[in-house]
This record gives sequence, C-alpha cells and structure tokens, in this order.
Amino acid sequence: MQRPIVVVTGANGGVGYGICQRLLFQLAESTSPDISLPVTDSSNSYAGNSNEHDNDARRHADQFPMPCEGLTLIMACRSVKRAEAARLKLLMSFNAHVEKLKKKKGYNGHGEKFRENVQVDIHSVDLAMTSTIQPFVYTLRTNYPYISHLVFNAGVAPFDGLDWVKLFKQASNDLMGVITAPKFYKQTWGERSLDGYGWVWQCNVFGHYCLYKALTPMLKSQRYPFDTRVIWTSSLEARKTYDSDDWQLKETRDPYGSSKYQTELIASHLDRLSLKTTSPSGKRLRHFVAHPGVCSTEIFDLHPILRYLKVWVFYIGRLFGSPNHTISWENGAVSVVWLSLISLATLSGLVGSSQIDGPVKFAAQTDFWGNPRVGIAEIADWEENQIEAARLVERCDALYKEIEQERGRIVESETATERM
Repeated sequence: MQRPIVVVTGANGGVGYGICQRLLFQLAESTSPDISLPVTDSSNSYAGNSNEHDNDARRHADQFPMPCEGLTLIMACRSVKRAEAARLKLLMSFNAHVEKLKKKKGYNGHGEKFRENVQVDIHSVDLAMTSTIQPFVYTLRTNYPYISHLVFNAGVAPFDGLDWVKLFKQASNDLMGVITAPKFYKQTWGERSLDGYGWVWQCNVFGHYCLYKALTPMLKSQRYPFDTRVIWTSSLEARKTYDSDDWQLKETRDPYGSSKYQTELIASHLDRLSLKTTSPSGKRLRHFVAHPGVCSTEIFDLHPILRYLKVWVFYIGRLFGSPNHTISWENGAVSVVWLSLISLATLSGLVGSSQIDGPVKFAAQTDFWGNPRVGIAEIADWEENQIEAARLVERCDALYKEIEQERGRIVESETATERM
C-alpha cells in the first residue's frame, strides 16, 4: 500500500505543529479516533459523524489508507533552526504517545509498526520570496515520488495593537464577537514584499498558490492511487474588506481578514473546477478550506500577563456556549487532520446533510467540556463573489506564469553565458 506523503507549511509552531502532532497520534492507531468525531453545521445542529454517513458505494480513490502502515511528513518552514527544534520535540512526543498506547488494554502492536515507518523531514521555503519556491519544489521532486496531502497553514498577521474605540463599539453590540472574530486590531498595511507584491497577500495567498501550481504534477501522480487533498487554512476573521482592483491587498486596512477570505474563494473555485475533471483512473485533486477556531497562539505578540488573561477570556467564551474557542493548538488542528483522513464519500454525505447550498469550510470546534468536534459553515457571500473567485484564480495564474517565464529567461541567459 502506498504511504501518504504530507507537506505542512508553517509546521514549526502553533497550529502547524499541532497538525503534525495530531496526525501522527491519529495514525498510530489502527483506526483514527478523529474520523468518528461529531460534526455540526453552522446552526450548531448535529449533522452526524462518519459512521452514520458511511456507505458501500464509495469510490476506492475516496479513501485514506487505513490502517496506515507509514507516513512521510514534510515540515516546510522558513527557519530550519526552529524547524529542527520542533522536529525533535515532535518525535519525542510521538514516541511518548506510542508508549502510552502500548499500555492500553487490547493494544494490537500497530503503533510500533507505524512508528518504524515514520519519516519526518524538514525543507526550507519562504512564501514571501518566490525565488525560494522553485528550489523547494525541485527538492521535493527529486526526493519524493508524489504528494498525497498539501496543508497550507503558514501565514502572517500584521497586527499592531488595539483600536480601543472599535473594541468598545464592537463590545456594545457583539460581545461574543469581541473574543471570537475581533474587528478592533490595528494592522500595518501597504507593506510590500521583496518581490514587490502585497506582503500579507504574498505570504498568506500567492505563495501558497505558487506551491500548489508548481507541485501539481506530484499531486496528480498515479503512484498514489487515492484522491489527493490540498487544505487551505482560513480564519474566523475572514471577510471581504478590499476593493476588487486591490487584489494584492496593498491598500486595504484589513489585509489579514481579506487574505483569508481570498483563500476561501480561491480554494472553493479550484475545487469546483477539479470536480468537473477527472483523470482516466478516476483520481481527483481536491481542495478544502479549514480553520482552527480561536486558538491561543503567538501570531499576535502580547505581554505575558495579557497572554495569560487572553486564555482565561477564551475559557469564559467556551463557558458561555461558544463552540469556536478551541484554545489549544492540539484542538485547533482537528479540522485539518479530520479532513486529511475522512473518506471523501463520507464527507459528501455530511455536507449534504448540513443543508448548506454552496461551498463550505470546516471548523475546529469543541463542546462545553473541551472535547473536539468539527463544524461545517458556508463560505460567506459566495453567490455575489463567484465571479471574484474566478477572477482571483485567473490573476494568480497569470502572475505565476509570468514569474515562471521570467525565471526561464534568466536560466536561458545564464546557460548561454556559460557556453561563451
């Protein structure tokens, strides 16, 4: 059986690290516990779980190979030094988890067998510099036969303090929103990357689009017989606050939320295109949107006391019934890991039962006690932004081709110079 090869960007900390750890922990068991998690729709109504929506008519390519005999996990990070420290921590926690499984009643030895075939590699890429993407892609093409999962988790948030007036204004009519999807963060805007694009846009949107395009041959490889999955990470703060002509988000005062909304539009449009075309073998390249809920991460630098208070505020939100306050990065990772493992036939059944008409995103959630679950929500304002989604993909595609053509001219020029 072909083993999954999973690439996770931004894997050295926060939710990205949580995705890597949760994935290893889940696959160390013959049947992943996560695939049986309860699923709710946007109205917080119970939509079911994988067992209720299982059926015998599903395609072979819909499946994830379970029990999983081994895994290659590629941590794609900007800082190799930080990634190496994260890798060591990850392997230590994984070993400890397997030892814990061995002590469970009825343990069948799968954890140890799986551990023998786990490979965790580190490769460097900086999404803010297109010049680093091709070397990264070349390394992957040289060392791996295919990619089964591509998880776009890395990103930046240009938060630069609090706008107290906006905070009190939001608190006056949406108190839960203050601690769930705040609209009062000050953000730096107008920043350009070294390539001359909108910095937040390149880090959160275009860098990942370039990776997807460059790695498409590996994603479509027939050597992995199951459907491949590209999972784009969004946020509860995703919203369209930009002018369509400012598609690189150079002028908008909310580049973070806008970049996450663009991510949702692009992934949803790409998945619709993918479902219209299949290879002769029936293998498909699917695109999904997930978000981690409200996690306590260091994406926004706070004083230690404020960070401590923030966590307690998150717990208060959960106490008052919020399903979105996952708080820990382990819980924040559940939506991505669930999407990575669930049968796609089962997934279709769950989405169908949610009564949402249009593309969806999958949320990491918890119940009152902090037990993880998955939520299904609609992509906001999809109907009026379908054309915007198609236009974004066209613009990203044109810019990607332009970069590739320029790179080809440079290589050709350097080759000609060497021959002289």
